Amino acid sequence: MEDVSEQGIRAFVTAVVMHGGRAERLATSRRNPVRVWAVDGTSCVVRVRTKATGDWKARRQDESLETDDTDSSFWVFVDLAQSEPAFFIVSSEEMATDIRGEVDLWVQDSPLRTRTGHHAIAVGRVQHARDKWALLGLNPTVDPALAEAARTASEQSVRTAVRRTGKKKAIAEEEFVDPRVRVVADFDGYRLCARFDPATGRLEIMQGPMQGRRFEDPTEAASAVATHISGDVEVRDGWTFWELETPERLPLGSLR
Repeated sequence: MEDVSEQGIRAFVTAVVMHGGRAERLATSRRNPVRVWAVDGTSCVVRVRTKATGDWKARRQDESLETDDTDSSFWVFVDLAQSEPAFFIVSSEEMATDIRGEVDLWVQDSPLRTRTGHHAIAVGRVQHARDKWALLGLNPTVDPALAEAARTASEQSVRTAVRRTGKKKAIAEEEFVDPRVRVVADFDGYRLCARFDPATGRLEIMQGPMQGRRFEDPTEAASAVATHISGDVEVRDGWTFWELETPERLPLGSLR
C-alpha cells in the first residue's frame, strides 16, 4: 500500500504534466523534493508536503532557509482529503517567514521552549495559494489533451508494476505464510507497515521510511522511525505507536 507522501508526490507530478510542465522526483533529501520544469524550459525545486487528514507537518527549523537542504524555491501542499487532490503553492521564502512568525509566538508563551520539533500547518495558512501554478511557470489551467496523456501514463505505470511483480509475489505467498502480526502506524504524513513477532518481541518495518530495518522491540522501532522522519530525537511508546492492522486499529499493547 502506497503511503500518503508517495501518493501526494505522484499526484503533484501528474498535475504538473497536466499544466504543461514536467517533474521529476529527487532523491537527495528526506524533504520530498521534486524538480519542476516550466513551460519555457526553466526549472526549480519544490518541496512537497502531503496530508490525507488533519494538518500538514513541517519542522520549526523550517523558519530558516539555511536549514533547507533541498535548495527549494517553492513548497506545494497536497490535500488528498477531497475527491480530487488540491494543491497550494507557496514560495519557500514566504513559508519560512510564516513559520518563523508562528514559532515566535509559540516561544513567547514559554521561554523554555526550543525552536525545534514538529510544526503543524493548517489549511487556512495556505488557502490563498491554491492552484497558483503560474508561480512555477506552468499554465494556470489544465490542458485536456495533456490531462488524458498524464492519466494514461500513470495507469500504465501501475499496470506494468503489477505485471512485473504480481506472479512472483503470488508464488512467494504460497510458499511461505508469515506468522508475525501485521501492525501499522501513521506518523508525520507517513503510513508505516510492520510485522511484530510475539515470540521474540522483535519488529521489522515492511513499508515506509526505514523499510527492511529490524528492531529488538516495538518501542525501539517506534523511536527510531519517528526520529528518522522528523529529524529530531523522538522517544515513542511502541505499544501505543503501533496498531494492529485491523478495522478496529487496536494498539499493539492490547496483545500483552
